[in-house]
Amino acid sequence: MIRTWLFDGESTRGQAIAGLVLSCGLLWFLPQAGNALLWLFCVLILLGALRPAARLSLWRLALGGLYGACLALVLHLVADHFQLRYVWLYSSSALPLYLKVSNLWGGDEGTVLLLATFCLATAMGGASLPGWAGRGGALVAAWYVATAAWLGPFAATPADWLQAQDSQGMNAHLQTFWMALHAPLILAAYAWTLAPAGAAIGALGKASPNYGAIALVQSRRSWLVLTAGIGAGMAWALEDFTFGQLWHWDPVQTSAFAVWALLGAVLHGARRWREGQRLLPALSLMAAALVCVAMSVTRSEVLASSHRYIGTTSWMSHLALAAVLLGLGLWQAGKALGRRTGNILRGGTERTLDLAVYLFAGAALLAMGALLRAHLHEWLNVEKTPELKPFFELAMAWSGPGELGGLYEAFAQWDVDGYVLGKWLLPILAAFGLVGGYTFLRRLLRQRVVVAVTLAVSILAGLVAWRGGWLTRQYSGDGVLSQNIVAVLPWLDAALLGAAFLLVACLAWGAVSVWRTRRLGTLRHTGSLALIHGGAVVALVGGLAATALNAYLPITLPPSTDDEAWHSVSEQLQLRIRPLDSEADFSGYRAIAQVELRVDGELLAGQALFQDDRRLPPAYQGPMRQLCEILDYRYARHVGDPGYMLHPFIVRGWSQDLQVWVPASPRLMVAAEEGGEAAGDEQSLVVIRRYPFVSLLWIGLLAMLAGSLALPGRGR
Repeated sequence: MIRTWLFDGESTRGQAIAGLVLSCGLLWFLPQAGNALLWLFCVLILLGALRPAARLSLWRLALGGLYGACLALVLHLVADHFQLRYVWLYSSSALPLYLKVSNLWGGDEGTVLLLATFCLATAMGGASLPGWAGRGGALVAAWYVATAAWLGPFAATPADWLQAQDSQGMNAHLQTFWMALHAPLILAAYAWTLAPAGAAIGALGKASPNYGAIALVQSRRSWLVLTAGIGAGMAWALEDFTFGQLWHWDPVQTSAFAVWALLGAVLHGARRWREGQRLLPALSLMAAALVCVAMSVTRSEVLASSHRYIGTTSWMSHLALAAVLLGLGLWQAGKALGRRTGNILRGGTERTLDLAVYLFAGAALLAMGALLRAHLHEWLNVEKTPELKPFFELAMAWSGPGELGGLYEAFAQWDVDGYVLGKWLLPILAAFGLVGGYTFLRRLLRQRVVVAVTLAVSILAGLVAWRGGWLTRQYSGDGVLSQNIVAVLPWLDAALLGAAFLLVACLAWGAVSVWRTRRLGTLRHTGSLALIHGGAVVALVGGLAATALNAYLPITLPPSTDDEAWHSVSEQLQLRIRPLDSEADFSGYRAIAQVELRVDGELLAGQALFQDDRRLPPAYQGPMRQLCEILDYRYARHVGDPGYMLHPFIVRGWSQDLQVWVPASPRLMVAAEEGGEAAGDEQSLVVIRRYPFVSLLWIGLLAMLAGSLALPGRGR
C-alpha cells in the first residue's frame, strides 16, 4: 500500500480539473467571492479528513479549487486588476511579466495561499493511509487555507487608495530574477517537510509501518529543493542592496538552516528506521514545526532581519500551528511512554551513520538555541554589547546629529549572534568530516588501518584548531570580520581539514568500487554519494574561504561638475555618475542618476539610482522596504538619505568576485537633482569588496544537487 501511494504516477484529473476550472472562472469574473470560496475549500478538506470513504473526491476537488484560486490571482496580477487589494499592494503595470507572476508569492496573502496548495498536493498521495499518516498533511493544508482566507487575498481595494495612486508597486528588494526561483523553491521544500508530520505523530504514539518510507521520500525531496532554494538565495543575497554577502545568520537564514540540518539527520537514518524507534519521528516533527517558525520569523517584528515583513500578517498563525504540531507529538509520545523504543546504535558502519544523525540534530539544536536566545534578549530588553554592533562607529561617522537616536535604536534591536553560533558549529563541522571519512574508508580498508588513519587525521585537526592553518595564515586583516570570528579561524581550518578527509575518502570509495565491480553502473550509487558529499565539501570550502578571506577597500571620490568624467576606483575600475531625468515608470520608483562602471576601458554595466517617494496607504501596515534598520548588513544605506537604492556592481571571475559598493545617496551625483548645480564639496565614499573562491560554492552546490537527482531510489 505504501508503495502504491508513493510511486503511483497516474493523474487524478476528474474532480481536480473540475475544481480548477470552476474556481478560476468564478474568481476571474467574481473575485469578491474568493475569500468565501477559500473557506469552502477548508471545509472540504476537513470533511475529507473525517470521512475516509469520500476523502479522495473531496480533497481532489479542494486541490483543484486551490490551483484555480492561484491561477486566478496570477491572471489578475498579469491583467493589472488593481481593484483587488493584493494586486494594488504588490504589483505595477510597469513590471515585466515574470515579476507580475512572481507576485503570487510577493505578499503574505499569496505566499500562504501557495503554501496551502503545495501542502494539500503533497498530502494527496497518502490519502489512503490510516490514522495520522493519511490525514495529517491535509489538516496542515486546511490550517493554511483558513489562514489565507483570513488574510483575504481577494479583498477589494479601498476607494481612497485607488484615488491616491494607481498602485503601491512591487517591493524594491524583490525586483530581481531570483525572485522567480528562490521563494517558490523554499515554499515547495517547506511543504514537503510538513508532509511527514502526520506519520511522525503516529509513529511517536504507536507502531506505524508507514513513517520510514514517507520520511525517506518526502525528506529527500525537501532536502534537494531546499538546497536549491538556499543556493538561489545566496546568489540573490550576494548581488542585492539589502545583503551584499553570502550568509550572515539572519534570523530567517538561521531557521532555514535548522530545517535543512534536521532533514539531513532524517535522511541519514530513515532507511534504517524500525517500528518503535522514536528519535527520527521526533526529528521529523521538529523539522515541520521549525518550518512554521521560519515562516513566522519572516513576518515578525521582534528581531532585526533583512527578510522582514512589517505589520499585521500571518506570524501568529504559523506559531500557533508549530505549537499544535509539537503538542500533538508530546501527547502521542506520552501515551506510549514506557514502551520499548529499540536500540539506536547497532555497531559497524551503522554506528557512524547514527553519529551523523546526532551531529545534524546537534547543529539544528544550536541554531534553534541561538534563535531563541535572540528572542529572549529582545523581549527582556537585554542591552547588546559593543562587539555585537559591527560598523556602528562607521555608520555614526556617516550620520548627522539628528540621526543618532535612530541609529542607536536600529543597532539596539537583537538579531542572531552569529559569532557564538559559528563558534559552536565549527567543531561539529570538523566532526562531520572525520566521521564521514571514517565511514567511507571502512568500506575500503581493514578496521585497524581505518582507525589509525582517522586517529592521525583527528590529531592533526586538533593541532590545527590549536595553532591555525591555511585560513588563519591567509587572513590579512583587511576584511570585514570582527575579532570574534578572527579568533576562531583555527577552528575554520580544522573544519576544512575534516572536510578534505571526507572528500578524499568518498572519492577513493567511488573509484575503488568501480574497479572492483568492473561496471560503470556502480557509479549510479557510489558516484551519486560521492557527488553529494564531495559537493558539500567543495561548497563548504568556497563559502568559508569567501567569508573569511573577503577584503574591502574604501575609495574616496572627489567632487566634480563634469558629467562625463570617470573617477578612478582602482587600476582597472573607473566609475561615472551622470544625472538622469526620466519620467519612465519603474513600478513606483523614479530614476535620478545613471551610475556606470568601466573595467579595463570596457563599459561593464550601468545602473540607475532610484528614488522611492511612495508612502504607505492609510490604515494599512504592509510589507515595504525598510531602510537603515540593519545598517551593519549594508554599505549602501544612509540614514540621512531615505528612499534611495542602488545594487552593488559585481565583476565575476573563477578565482574571485569583486563588488563595487556605491552609496545610494543623491550626494553621489556630480550634479544636483534640480537645476544642474554642483553637488558641493562633499566627497563620496565607494567601497570595493573582494570575495575569493565564490565559484567553488556554486560548483559544490550544483554537485550536491546532481548527486541527489542521480541517486538510485524512487520518488526523486
